[in-house]
Amino acid sequence: MSAGETRKNVLLVSFDDAVAFWKYKTVFGEVLQTPNLDRICAQSTAFHAAYCQAPVCSPSRASFMSGKAPHQSGVTGPNKYYFETIKPQELWPYKLKQEGYFCSSGGKVMLGYGPLEDDIHSVLFSDKPKKFGGDWQIPEHVSMGFGGLKGGLAARDAKDNPRFYDHQSARSFKRFLNTYKGDVPFYREVGFFGPHGPWITPRSYKEMYDETGFRKPEAWKDGFEESAFMELHNGHNINSEKFRHWRKSVRNYFSALSHTDHHLGRVWDALKASKHADNTLVVIVSDHGLHLGERNRFRKHTLWEQVANVPLIIHDPDQPVAQVVNDPVALLDVGPTVLDYAGLPPIEGCVGLSLRPQINWERGPDRAVPTFLKDSSAIRKGKYRYIRYADGSTQFFDLAKDWWQTRDLGSEHPDYAEIKAAHAACCLEYGFDVEAAEAALTA
Repeated sequence: MSAGETRKNVLLVSFDDAVAFWKYKTVFGEVLQTPNLDRICAQSTAFHAAYCQAPVCSPSRASFMSGKAPHQSGVTGPNKYYFETIKPQELWPYKLKQEGYFCSSGGKVMLGYGPLEDDIHSVLFSDKPKKFGGDWQIPEHVSMGFGGLKGGLAARDAKDNPRFYDHQSARSFKRFLNTYKGDVPFYREVGFFGPHGPWITPRSYKEMYDETGFRKPEAWKDGFEESAFMELHNGHNINSEKFRHWRKSVRNYFSALSHTDHHLGRVWDALKASKHADNTLVVIVSDHGLHLGERNRFRKHTLWEQVANVPLIIHDPDQPVAQVVNDPVALLDVGPTVLDYAGLPPIEGCVGLSLRPQINWERGPDRAVPTFLKDSSAIRKGKYRYIRYADGSTQFFDLAKDWWQTRDLGSEHPDYAEIKAAHAACCLEYGFDVEAAEAALTA
C-alpha cells in the first residue's frame, strides 16, 4: 500500500453451488438471466478459470477462508465442525480484525446457514451474530410445485418473498450500511443460500423460464466416457434421458440462480448508493459448481470441470472496467488478494497468490491449479484437465476442444506425461503427496 493510500472496505459475497454462469448463458437454449452479475462484471475483473480446492461445501470454505489447501488443513471432506480442526485465528478475516477492521457477519460464508457458535463468532467478528430464516421454512400451504428434481417448489404469493434467506441476507447488509458509523474500514460478509437445492423460489422466478425452451447440448449426443471410480463413489442421481424431468430440473436451478442474482443486485445498489461506493473492494465467489444433468448427475462431489470451475469476480472501484482473466487461478487466492489490498503481509505458508497484478492488467503466472476430493485430485493447467482418482486411474481432457469432457485423451497423448508430472508437483505444493499415495496403492 502506497503512502497516503487509505485502506479499502471489503465486501465478500458468497453464492452456494453456483456454476460459472458465463458458460451457461445459452448452452441449454433458454437464456440464463443474471442481469446483476452481468452489470457487475461490466465494471469488474471476472476470472473465468477460477477453481475451488474442494468440490464440497465445508472443505472448500475452510480452504479459501484459511488460505490452506484441504490436505494442509486436514479438512478434506464434509465437516460441519471444521473449527475443531482449524482455529478461527487461522482465518484471514481474523487478521483484518487484528489490524483494526470492523468485521461483520451476514449469512453463510464460513460455515453453515446459522450463526457461528458465540466463542468462534466473537473471535472473528466485531458485531453480534445474525440469524436468517431459511427457504426450507416456506410452509407447504403457501407453495406450489413446478416439477423436476426436488419438486420445483415456489412461493405462490409475492407477500412471502421476505421469508427467503437471500432476501433477509441482502436486507441485513442494507441495514448495516445505514447504521455503520465507524471511522475504521469494514469487512462485511453477505452469504447467500442460492442457488443451492432444493431451489425453492418465488413463483415469478419459475415462470421466468419456458421449460420447453431447454435443450441438451450437441456435445452430449454421443455420451460421456465414465470413470469406474466415480460410478462407485458418486453415481448417478438423475436420468437425463427423461427429457421433461431434466429440463424442469434445469429450470429449477436457473430460477434459483436468477433469484439470488436479484438479491445481489439489491446489495450492489445499496453499496453504490452509499458513501462507501468508491472505497469498497467487492469479491463475489461460489464454493463450487454443480452438474446440471451431464453424466446423469445433478450434484457436486466430482472433479470434472463443471463442479471445479467457479465464478470469481473482483471489483476494485479504482478500476471500474470490464476485464476477463483466463489464466487459471484458485479460490485460495482470495485471502492473499484481500490482504494485499489491505496492505497486510500474506498468509504464512499459503500457496495462494494475490490476484491484484491481474486486476491491474498483468498476465498471471503459468500455473497448475488443483481441486481435491479426499484422496482423488485434479488440476487445470493450460487447456488441459487431468484427474487422478484414489484408485490410481486417470482421465485427461482438452478443455479447449471438449469442455464437457466427453472423451478421455488417454495416457498415449503426447502431452500426458508432462501434465501428469505437473499434477504430481502441484499436489505436493498443496500438501498432498501423489507418489506416496500411489505407493500405498501398490503396497
